[in-house]
Amino acid sequence: MELLLDNIISHPLFVKGVEAALATLLIFLVVRIAQAAASKKIDNKDLRYKMRKTIGLTGSVLVLAVILTIFSAQMTNLTVIIGALSVGIGFALREVIQSFIGWLALSFWGLYKPGERIQMGGIMGDVIDIGILTTTVMECGAWVKADLYNGRLVRLSNSLVFKENILNYTSDFPFLWDEIVIPVRTVSDHKLARSIIEQAAGSALSEISEGAQEAWRNFVRHYRVEEARLEPMVTMSFDSNYIEFTLRYVVDYRVRRSTKDRLFTRILAGIEETNGKVQIGSTTVELSDLPPLSLQIEKRN
Repeated sequence: MELLLDNIISHPLFVKGVEAALATLLIFLVVRIAQAAASKKIDNKDLRYKMRKTIGLTGSVLVLAVILTIFSAQMTNLTVIIGALSVGIGFALREVIQSFIGWLALSFWGLYKPGERIQMGGIMGDVIDIGILTTTVMECGAWVKADLYNGRLVRLSNSLVFKENILNYTSDFPFLWDEIVIPVRTVSDHKLARSIIEQAAGSALSEISEGAQEAWRNFVRHYRVEEARLEPMVTMSFDSNYIEFTLRYVVDYRVRRSTKDRLFTRILAGIEETNGKVQIGSTTVELSDLPPLSLQIEKRN
C-alpha cells in the first residue's frame, strides 16, 4: 500500500496536478479580492457589474492558460485518452456545451444584456447577470399583477437562446404601446367624455411622449420599419350597453402600472366635474313588463 502511495505521489502527473490545483486556488483568491475591491470602490452599478465580470473572465482565462502550461509536456501522452473520452463527454455534457455556446452568442451578438427586460422560456423579468452557463433573471408577474417584481430569482440555461423565442422589452426601443378602456353610459355627452380623456392623456404622458419620439428616431435608422403613431390616440365604439373609449399610448416599460394609475385618476376626476353629463358605464339588464297575474286562493276546511 505504501509502495502504491509512493508511486502515485512521485508520478509526474500527480505533481503537475498539485501544481495546477495550487495555481487555480491562488488565482481564485486574487479574483475574489479584486471583485470585492471593485464592489466597494465603484459606485456606478453598470460599471461595477462589468468590472466584476471582466475580472472573473480574466481569472478563468488565466486558470486555463496555467493548466495548459503545466501539462504542456504531457499533452502528447494525453491525446489518445482525450480523443477516446471526447465522444462520451460530449454526449454527457451536451447541455453544458450548448449553454457555453449560448453564452458566446450572447457575448458577441448582444441578444440581451444585463438590465434589459426579457421573456424567454415562459419567464419574464429583468436580466441581472449573464454567466457562462446560465442567465439570472429577477422575475416579474406570476401571482403579481402588472410588470412588477415578485421576488423570485430565476436561472435560465443559456442554451435556451437557440430553443426559445426571446422577447426583449428594452433593446433599441425601451417603450411599449399600452391601452386602457373607459366605459361610458350611452346617455352621456360623448364629445365631452372624449375631451376629458384626451386632456388627461396629454398632461400625464407629455414627458414620456418626448422621450419616445427621440428613441423612435434612433430606432428607424437601424431597422426597416413603418412609421408609427406615438401620440396618445382615443377611439370610440359602442353597443346597447355603453360607449367604450380606448386610449392607446406609448409608455416606458418600467412605469406601466403607475402610468395607468395616473391616467385613471385624472380621467375619473374629470368625469366627476361634469356633474352627471358623463357617467361611467356598466352592463345593464332591462326587464320587460309582465302581464298582470290573477291569483285565486282556495279555502280548505
